[in-house]
Amino acid sequence: MGILSLLVRLTLFLKRDEQLESNQDAGQGPSATLLQNLEMKSTNMTDKLSVSILKETRDNEKRVIMLPQGVRQFVEAGFKVYVEHDAGAASGAFDGDYKAAGGEIVSTDEAWTVSPFLLKYKFPSVAERRYLCRPLHIGAYFYPGENYELTHHLREHGVTAYSYEYFQAADGSFPLMTPDSEISGKLAVLFGAHHLLSTQGGLGIMLASLPGMKPPKVVVIGHGNVGAAAARTAAGLGNEVVVFGYREESLRRFEGTVPSNVKCLIVSQEALEREIPDADLVIGATLISTYDTPAMLTDELVKKMKEGSMIIDVTCGYGAGYIPTAHTFTWMGAAPYKVHGVWHYKDPVMPAHVHQTASIGATTNHTRYLISLGKSIFLKDFQDSVSQKGKFVENGEIIHPHVISDFALIDALAKKSA
Repeated sequence: MGILSLLVRLTLFLKRDEQLESNQDAGQGPSATLLQNLEMKSTNMTDKLSVSILKETRDNEKRVIMLPQGVRQFVEAGFKVYVEHDAGAASGAFDGDYKAAGGEIVSTDEAWTVSPFLLKYKFPSVAERRYLCRPLHIGAYFYPGENYELTHHLREHGVTAYSYEYFQAADGSFPLMTPDSEISGKLAVLFGAHHLLSTQGGLGIMLASLPGMKPPKVVVIGHGNVGAAAARTAAGLGNEVVVFGYREESLRRFEGTVPSNVKCLIVSQEALEREIPDADLVIGATLISTYDTPAMLTDELVKKMKEGSMIIDVTCGYGAGYIPTAHTFTWMGAAPYKVHGVWHYKDPVMPAHVHQTASIGATTNHTRYLISLGKSIFLKDFQDSVSQKGKFVENGEIIHPHVISDFALIDALAKKSA
């Protein structure tokens, strides 16, 4: 692929949220009084631990970063908790539930300015950027390498930002990714089962075994949280499951935890050529897929797959990546599309389809880490290495090495195409 073509595809990807939110009014910023209130609260960060829980505003986004039980934990940890009106209503948590847990219900403007420490599920929308200013500390799933303009907006306006997917424990794991990853892996199998029905234009098979029949075949690429969840779900339905991995030692450890109908293989072109063509469902679940990731499921390999079979890309990286034929995102409710007779589905927000489950998972998993993040912001002597790994913008600078690397490549591509 040429530099210009690559840059165009990457630019379209980076702007996808702006395009999706084009119907949102940028609106006016918060009043001077509210901003002054925020500035006053930030002058003595040790005066009072506080946090504000924000409502998601994107179309079809019904998740909330924290349910009332999480608010209760924050209160017990000494925080004053503010909750934006109706923040959790779509997930069955109403203002009265948050008040009973010790939270104070506030308006949208107040929610963005009543505390220097803000938490939400997904990164701010275009309309919400008017609130972003120094001295805010905000946590969310930012995916900064994919949100070039927003990341620079945060930098230019002095916001300190933490991205949940970068929170990293001492053992190298990314603990806040666990619930959404497991949900995505399981949903990939369920989505695949649905779209393989004849009424959906699929092969007309049930993605489960019956006595006397050859079981359907599911291939999973990757065995992290997403891949492991997908493999176990598919295996539990009685399918023949093949899992590909890169690192032999970790793959063998994984193999010892799954049932006998799961076969684990090291990635090689020979093995892919052998296993992919007769697969009914292929689930892509690698950790990273970018513009410089070598193709794994090449055009020629996809052409060998059965008419009506399916590929689900859960990784949803940017650029051509390891599945070049999965070139278009299938956002919430969008239909799969065919390439070489094979259905493709590539949804980067799969957990949003089960917003109540996702909200429960986030609350259960994230809260203790977010409490530690809050303490590290307000208390000078409190150190928290896990959340600090998630910090990617501070004092007007981009500081996370992965983001710096991604942006350097984007800038280089833009310069070459100029």
